[in-house]
Amino acid sequence: MTAFSWAGVRTLVTGGRGFLGSHVVRLLRERGADTVAVGRTEADLRVRAEAAALFEEVRPQVVVHCAVEGGGIGWMRHHPVESGRDNTLINVHALDAAHSSGATLFIGASSACCYPRTPPVPFREEDVWNGYPEPINGPYALSKRMMMDLGRAYQQQHGMRAAFAILANLYGPGDDTGPERAHVVAALIMRCLGGPDELVVWGTGDATREHLYVADAADGLLALADLEEGGPINIGTGHEVSVADLTGAIAKACGFEGPVRFDTTKPDGQPRKVLEVSRVRDLLGWTAPTSLEAGLVQTVAWYREALRC
Repeated sequence: MTAFSWAGVRTLVTGGRGFLGSHVVRLLRERGADTVAVGRTEADLRVRAEAAALFEEVRPQVVVHCAVEGGGIGWMRHHPVESGRDNTLINVHALDAAHSSGATLFIGASSACCYPRTPPVPFREEDVWNGYPEPINGPYALSKRMMMDLGRAYQQQHGMRAAFAILANLYGPGDDTGPERAHVVAALIMRCLGGPDELVVWGTGDATREHLYVADAADGLLALADLEEGGPINIGTGHEVSVADLTGAIAKACGFEGPVRFDTTKPDGQPRKVLEVSRVRDLLGWTAPTSLEAGLVQTVAWYREALRC
């Protein structure tokens, strides 16, 4: 298999200054792509006319779609309309504008949230449609399913190749520093670095998750340029860890030695979440190189600098 050459390829990265998108942009520029990074200041992708005008101006050969309206479990719980409506609009308009402006490849960032609440573990790509998602994430998850299926339709009807990375939970440098939108690893790191008398964690601690270092996610996303048949594919480590064990690892990385209390009045969310990653390994030869321990060390160092603590 010949690796896709990014040299000189006109590439538009939506959400290009965001958490995932900024890492994608860095890798693309290292690989010689003619990269255009955009965010909401250039266009509000919820508005069809703005999306169309932006894509027509850039005229990309490839679109890497990372734009998202989202946050952690708390944000999802309190913003079901925005998480469903806004992301559906963003994704539909991005796909439509990509096709209309002449792009030949669309790579989209999807999420493990798109899986049903209790599919067989580990999660396999063929099970995406076999049940309703975890209700807290339901509208957001369905926006991701719609994006992937509409991408399949664009490939079938118009020949625009569309590939989607179903990403495990992301963490790493550059995540949100606001507690409402921060993902679980970021939120726990910020609480630890704040020096609380006790570390309070949502849920029972029994739920399991798979955590993917953001730089690895960006690399996996770009690897999809070689996925000739397009469609969705899991991008992750294939390793699950309980919230309790994750909390212990984060506390250790932060040097926090105080007590930990699990607030069982708060939801666990999905009981288990871990991806079957053999397909990306077999088809593309891709595996995630960064261990959770190494990733946490780098992430904690970034947060100490960002928060000046």
